[in-house]
Amino acid sequence: MNKVFPVAILFLILVAVPMTLMATGTTPAGDTKEMASETVDMEVAKATFEATCSKCHNLKRPLGKKKNQAGWEKTITRMSSYHERQKGKAIPEEDQKAIIQYLLTVAGK
Repeated sequence: MNKVFPVAILFLILVAVPMTLMATGTTPAGDTKEMASETVDMEVAKATFEATCSKCHNLKRPLGKKKNQAGWEKTITRMSSYHERQKGKAIPEEDQKAIIQYLLTVAGK
């Protein structure tokens, strides 16, 4: 009985706690993981993509690329920086998220 209690505590620390954190989507610091696929109205996202991205280049350019979420996030962040320099303001964060989700859906990964 004396050896069972330490083994049970060790099990909780090494297995049960990390599994619980993964299941709830939180990290030990309490941050919530961002979901890869947020609910986005694709019609609105398409209109945002077309209106925003066509200001600087042909829409076939991004639609011809295949990137994962991290790749699109990097690209859209860079494009937002260009947009700020060219047009005087960055692409709003909500618009960036919509564009990324649209591109993930239609341009692939």
